[in-house]
Amino acid sequence: MSVNHDVMNSLLTMRTALLVYLKKPSDQYRLRRYGDIVYFSNRLGYCVLYVNKVDVAEKKATIESLNFVTNVQVSADEDVNLNGTHIEQQIAEMAKAAEAELANRATRGELK
Repeated sequence: MSVNHDVMNSLLTMRTALLVYLKKPSDQYRLRRYGDIVYFSNRLGYCVLYVNKVDVAEKKATIESLNFVTNVQVSADEDVNLNGTHIEQQIAEMAKAAEAELANRATRGELK
């Protein structure tokens, strides 16, 4: 069961992050009316803006049309697999690869 599935079954409002790239760092304050700014990078000129999941398409189109915005991307956090079995499978595969490498080194005489 994923975290997103748990949130969907609760009374919490689903939120999605938009990555908004700006022409000037000072323009970040103009985005406050569209959602909640949770992070801003002055050096890279982007901010992370959280909006309600049901309004993502509408807000993205509106923000993209603003003259001080260069690019808007929807966060890929939905694609992250937080399932424990996935992580356990990755660890098992890494352990098998390490054991195979050690066996190869032992047959070549590299290990003492």
